[in-house]
Parts: sequence; C-alpha cells; structure tokens
Amino acid sequence: MASWIIVSGTTPDLALSELGALFPSASLLRLSGACVLLAGVSDFSAEKLRDMAGGVVKIAEVVQTLSQVDAHTLAEIFLLLNPEPKIIFGVSRYDQGFVSISFLAEIKDLLEKKGKHARFVSAAHGALSSVVVEKQHVGELIIAKQESEYVVGRTVAVQDFEAWNQRDYGRPYADPKLGMLPPKVARMAVNIAIGHRSDQTVLDPFCGMGTILGEALLLGCRVIGGDQSKDVIAKTEANLRWLGVQYRRIDASKIEFFVSDATHISQYSSPESVDAIITEPFMGTTEIGAGKLNEPGKIKNIVRGLEKLYIGCLKDWMRVLKPSGRVVIALPQYAIGGKTYFVKKVVDSCENFGYTVLVGPIEYSRPQARVKREFFVFQKK
Repeated sequence: MASWIIVSGTTPDLALSELGALFPSASLLRLSGACVLLAGVSDFSAEKLRDMAGGVVKIAEVVQTLSQVDAHTLAEIFLLLNPEPKIIFGVSRYDQGFVSISFLAEIKDLLEKKGKHARFVSAAHGALSSVVVEKQHVGELIIAKQESEYVVGRTVAVQDFEAWNQRDYGRPYADPKLGMLPPKVARMAVNIAIGHRSDQTVLDPFCGMGTILGEALLLGCRVIGGDQSKDVIAKTEANLRWLGVQYRRIDASKIEFFVSDATHISQYSSPESVDAIITEPFMGTTEIGAGKLNEPGKIKNIVRGLEKLYIGCLKDWMRVLKPSGRVVIALPQYAIGGKTYFVKKVVDSCENFGYTVLVGPIEYSRPQARVKREFFVFQKK
C-alpha cells in the first residue's frame, strides 16, 4: 500500500485536523516543514483529495527513504520515474535544506550522461510553488524529513489554484467586515465538521458573504444561512447563485436562508435537524484590527460582550443540533500591547451546556495580526 506526502499551506495544524477528519483510520505523521505522511489508506485518489481538501497544496507519492540526499541518488530516481527522452525536473525541500543551482546542474549532467535531454526549474526559497509545477509541467521530487531519514516523494497532484482564486476574488460580493475566512479555510472547517459525509445539513448563523455555505454546497451538503441583516442575506444569495453558474453540480433546492439574530436560530430550524454548525461569528469592532482601540479596559469590556453573545448562541444551537452534532467555530483572540485577550469563558463553560471540546485551539491568523482566530470543535454530548 502506497504512502503519500501531503504538503499543506500556511495553516498546517488546521490542515492536519482536516486530514484526520477525511481519513479517520489512516496513519498521519508530521514531517518537516508543512508536510504530513499519510499511510494506511486503501483505494486512495490524489485527484479526489486535491479537489476535496482545502489544506492540500501538493500530493506526492513516496518513492524512497534516504539516509542522505545527494545528486546521484536523485538522478537515479528521476531516471526510474521518467522513461521519456525529455525531462523538465525540479526538487523541492521541506526540511530546511537548500537546493542550489549547482546541485540541480549536477543532476542535469548525470541525466544527460544517461541519454536524457534535461532541463531544471529552480525555486527561490527551497520549494517550487504549485503554480510553477503545474504551468511549467515540472516533474518534481519532494523531500521532507522524518527524524534522521529523508522521505522522497514524486508529486502527482497540486491544488487547483485557479478555482480557489476564482471563488475568493471572482464572486459578486465581498466584505472583509463580515468575515475574513478565505474559501480554503472555509473548506477545511467544513471537512473537519462533516468528514467524508456529503449528505449533511450545515448551518452558518453568521453567514456573511456565504463562503462557508458555498464550500459546503460544493461538497453536496444541504445548507442553511442566517444573518440579522436582509441586505447581507441578499448578497449571500447572489454569491451562491454565481457559484451555481460556475459549478453546475450545485443543487439550488439545498439552500435555505432566514433573517435572525444568531442567538435565536432555534425559532427558524426544527429541533435536532442540523448536523453541523460552522461559522466565523461577529469578532468585535473593526477598530481593534485597525489599531484604533488599545485601551485595556475597553477591550476587556468587548471580550465580556462577545462571551455573552457566544454563550447565548451555544445554548440556542444545542436545540437544533442532532445528537453528536458538531460546532466548528473561529473564536477571536486579540493581541494588543504585548497582551492577549481571549473569550476564555466560552470554552471553559461549554461543557455545562452539553458540549464536549473535541479540537482546539488551532490558530489561524496572518503575521502581526491584532485579531487572531482560534478554531475549536465542540460536539453535542
């Protein structure tokens, strides 16, 4: 049975949780860099995983394990994997090793001595981007480290970056004030909530511009979106109609909306009718992220207000969740003036409302961000 190197992007912890949800019986081992070794999966499809997972940048089939990396060994691997007379090759290292031009030139010389017409593509920072691999048709070897050994894999699939970019930037409406989760992160959150089950009902009670709903729809889920603004709902509907034009497999009959405060969704959804609630809730005033609010007293008051809101939500959501239903939620953490402020009371008290904390915290944030996101997974007992 083959093993696979999965290269994730800038959210390796979230991507690892996603892989665990998609392959609950598989062996997952962290390698160096943003890599995971996936083993113990029968009937594996790299293309299916690429299309399903939000945290996957590259997928490589493991071809060899080495005690050291040298040009002669890599040249031999390239020869075994590429019977054609011409080859465009590249080497990406995720073990902090550097791939120099002279190293690639040495591999090229060795290949040409074996009768190959070879050309290499070099990486500026140790690893080739998925765009370069795809656009330049590079036969790539990926190198990651497992303790004292090097795991070498042949890239067999890369992310569909054009589709992700289209969904992120091509939709009719976007509003950073109503949610900052890009489609990739939204897809990871959906997969963590539902695993490989596509017949689920997913609710986002802070639906914003519909990013989470759209990613759940593309996986075949029935979706319900709620927001207290009619204007927001209208924009979300327009975004999902646009998504339906781009992807014909979307079933419009699986979409439902309601206008409501997120603490009263049980008035609009039937008891125990929802498999998963996936959401980025209201994160507090945008003045914090913009650096316009720094007073500790005011920030603590905002945190207390958010705690009250989130606790009210969790109490109400318990009514609509099915037994063992999950809540995947991004909670805010403020990093201001060398101090951090977090809605700790929400996590500490959720078990009193009938939840178990399955996962978290998993941080998702941009470098130097004042408003960070901590993902948690709560499960109804």
